[in-house]
Amino acid sequence: MTSLSEASERYFTYLLSERHLSPNTVNTYRESLSVFGGFLSEHLNITEIEKISPVHIRSFVMEMNRLKKAPASVNTWLSAVRGLYRFLILKEIVRDDPTVAVNGLKVPSRLPSYFRDDQMSFILDQTTTEGTALTPQEDLFVSRRDKAILELLYSSGLRVSELVGLDLDRVFLDDLTVRVLGKGRKERVVPLGERAAEAIEEYLEVRKIYAGSDEQALFINVRGGRTTARNVALRIKNYAATHGFSAHIHPHKLRHSFATVMVSNSKDVRAVQEMLGHEKLSTTQIYAHADIASLSRIYRSAHPRDKMEKPSVSSADRSS
Repeated sequence: MTSLSEASERYFTYLLSERHLSPNTVNTYRESLSVFGGFLSEHLNITEIEKISPVHIRSFVMEMNRLKKAPASVNTWLSAVRGLYRFLILKEIVRDDPTVAVNGLKVPSRLPSYFRDDQMSFILDQTTTEGTALTPQEDLFVSRRDKAILELLYSSGLRVSELVGLDLDRVFLDDLTVRVLGKGRKERVVPLGERAAEAIEEYLEVRKIYAGSDEQALFINVRGGRTTARNVALRIKNYAATHGFSAHIHPHKLRHSFATVMVSNSKDVRAVQEMLGHEKLSTTQIYAHADIASLSRIYRSAHPRDKMEKPSVSSADRSS
């Protein structure tokens, strides 16, 4: 018999060493399988992989639903279990996959939150380090770095993990491109806007004051080491609070904003899919929602039955 915890650890090692997933992604799988394993152990007294059946997995889904856990969270946990069994079958540890007979929960469709062009212009023009205890030199460094980060996130639609993972030799200011290492260590080349390139160039002038000679990270902290995704998120959150933004600003919202404006203006969903590094086209197609309002306006101005004046109809006409 193979315990669920033992099988899970082998799976995590596989994800890191063979699939080359990021530690953050693997931690998400770890947390999901921990929730699943806790349920099996506490409610069903099951700890071995071989004893798990479709009935047990359905019971897990039903219990999470009864506890009013978010459908998306339940499906994430279930997805981790499916991945574990695909691995176990691949490694011939088990023969059958009990997850194939289990359906996930229906997730209500929700459009991603994003900023309009005018909102983004205002945000990008307000970069400051107000409210931080910095020396004038540190203030200049941090403000230029944060400006470059915001411009790059909106210019190229990077995930925050991709942004903090960028090295100097991955940014080509002359060609206005960025070479990004995305999910599953898949590499893609993303266009870079001129304003973002200018902001990065200004940041690089002060970066050299803090970076060691062997530091390759594009974005660093005041101690000279690579900045983290958590630090970027905190800087953006504090920045939003300083300027009184009612809407919560986070790195992924800038990615949503980039995707929305690109799909809306280019109408080329496949090109945007490639820029975002999405595996499935359907993931990118959700950003076409921004076009609904403009399509309605076009329809009302173009369709003959919407353009034509409504003829007056007399009571005699109505009765005939």
